[in-house]
Amino acid sequence: MNKRELLDYLAEKKRITAPVAAAEEQVHKARDAYTSATKKRRVIIVILLILTVGYLWFCTTGNLRFFYFDGSGTLQAGGIGGLILFGGIAALLIHRKITHHIKPAEANLAKANKALQQARNNPDYQNGARDFPAKFYNYYDIYRLWNFINEGRAESLKEAYNLLETQQFQEDQMAIQEDIRHLQHETATASKVTAAASVVNAVNSIRKKKK
Repeated sequence: MNKRELLDYLAEKKRITAPVAAAEEQVHKARDAYTSATKKRRVIIVILLILTVGYLWFCTTGNLRFFYFDGSGTLQAGGIGGLILFGGIAALLIHRKITHHIKPAEANLAKANKALQQARNNPDYQNGARDFPAKFYNYYDIYRLWNFINEGRAESLKEAYNLLETQQFQEDQMAIQEDIRHLQHETATASKVTAAASVVNAVNSIRKKKK
């Protein structure tokens, strides 16, 4: 195939893989929204549940009062009062979190996954995969292949495949190196903290000996 034919061929592949790419993006967004929904108000709910357990323990010790004023006139919650107050607020927040955030996000994620499966089941998409390398059969890789041909960096599909494979390998290596740098930084930070703690412990030990 000449350059024009190669560009048309890849342009057609882009067209038939674009709906799948769009559907995958929607799944990614829906999954992020679902994760965010599950984390919503997590801290305050945990605190309320801890308080609820605490007041439940008060009930087991015989503190079965609802609310009362202490010696200074400050309103206090007894075992049952605290259990009802904090347990009720926790239950309300959990209920609202599930009904107003988690369930809608879960439904949107299921809808996005269904749309993605439908896009992948499209006959055009499935037929287009028959004469194309599976590892490059996605909109983003095909777009890069199209650019290689269009910019004259590759004169055949084989050259474009090899170039893309090389670039992806280099990108993977760079990502690995970046992860290693982050790990080294965290290790160095942890070492400094450990060293500082060791110095503090040593100083405290010396002070105790002097005493």
